Amino acid sequence: MVRLQIPYRLVLMNPRDFDPADFDGTVRDYLGRSRKAPLVIEVFNENIQYLLFLNEGQLYWACASEADGFRPVRLRDFFLEIRRTQFPKIIAYQTDIILYHSLLVFLQKKPELKVSSALVDLEELLDRVEKDRLNAIVSSRNPGNLFFLRYQSGKAIACYHLRSEKGPATDAREDFLVKAFTITAKRPLEINLFTDLAVTHAEDVRSLPPDYKGSIQAFYLSQPPRLVVRLKGRPLKTYPFAGTEMSVGRLPENEIVIDNLSVSRKHATISSSQTGYTLHDLGSKNGTCLNGKPVSEAALSDGDAITIGKYEILFQVPALEEGNPESMDQTVIIPHFKRDATAAQPREADKEAVPHLFRKSAMEEYPLDRERTVIGRGRDSHIRLGGIFAPRLTVAVVRKGSEYVLQKIEGRKKVTINGEEMDEKTLEKEDLIAIGSEEFVFKD
Repeated sequence: MVRLQIPYRLVLMNPRDFDPADFDGTVRDYLGRSRKAPLVIEVFNENIQYLLFLNEGQLYWACASEADGFRPVRLRDFFLEIRRTQFPKIIAYQTDIILYHSLLVFLQKKPELKVSSALVDLEELLDRVEKDRLNAIVSSRNPGNLFFLRYQSGKAIACYHLRSEKGPATDAREDFLVKAFTITAKRPLEINLFTDLAVTHAEDVRSLPPDYKGSIQAFYLSQPPRLVVRLKGRPLKTYPFAGTEMSVGRLPENEIVIDNLSVSRKHATISSSQTGYTLHDLGSKNGTCLNGKPVSEAALSDGDAITIGKYEILFQVPALEEGNPESMDQTVIIPHFKRDATAAQPREADKEAVPHLFRKSAMEEYPLDRERTVIGRGRDSHIRLGGIFAPRLTVAVVRKGSEYVLQKIEGRKKVTINGEEMDEKTLEKEDLIAIGSEEFVFKD
């Protein structure tokens, strides 16, 4: 395996032998440092390379080398796999937010265009990006080398290769071309163009509590939360929390199906984010209660009881232990619940068909899988605008057939789309929506 040398701003820790006994303290130290600037930790040997992404005091995403590319790795699996890696070394890098995001795009996304440098006029490709005023990343790679040219609205704003200094402003395009032609003279380059710049976090990401003092590895190796469905105090089925959202309702496409008329077709969802787990009522006929009180949206804690119709769902967070995920207790499926476990999983085609909003400040994406998605400060908003300076605005994205329409509901502040103030617009691919200081990109 040829180790891929990623671009970086600063080496925080030179390559050294990996010590499992010290790794927990190392991660804790770099989590603290990531509050000032994003970081990447690399663990590697001659056969495999792992990258762990940290930002704002939290673990964000991880991946491992595979054939000619990289595969995403759950945070839990990252900690398990590096334990089994023979004679690894470790190194840590500091990046800036643009480079950090560019690395995530390169590692997570499929390029719009992928060609050998011998088959493409590189300058012609860059001319196209600039003419079309694209937000894009152009990457060049050969074994061991990787560098990026980052475009914003058709303007080349940064070039990254190996150590990239924050020096005087340079011509980023010219810098990129010089590097590309210098390296390709010795060995052909693979050129990639990325225009889909939405990235996502690891599927099992969880926010470390500010006062958490235990082992960070144990925190991520612990079992995921589980949802225990009960009727009249009797457990019916246990569902481990999977992915970033689980839905509850009467229809078979829900992850938790309760076939009872007291339950709406799409009754509620339980979603995860970097700040924890949240219960959302989806406008159900009979409502949703949390610990006996009606709620439309509420944060969940270990031991909370969710009441939906005649049923109760206990939200349980297992103790922090390095248990085997297969050891989680299972209960027998009884009538009123679907028997085909595979039917609970959304089809890949359905996932791809749902547009989403990409939130630039948090680098998170939100699927527009509701008839009406509300953005605002209120607790009933599906996408919350947090912070004391968040504008008092409420905006909704409404699905009308195959179209998605953004509507300003209330508030005195302006909502702009592609720099133009408007109260309603049918959204198109790559529309830039500004709500106060927050910016969202509509991805079709």
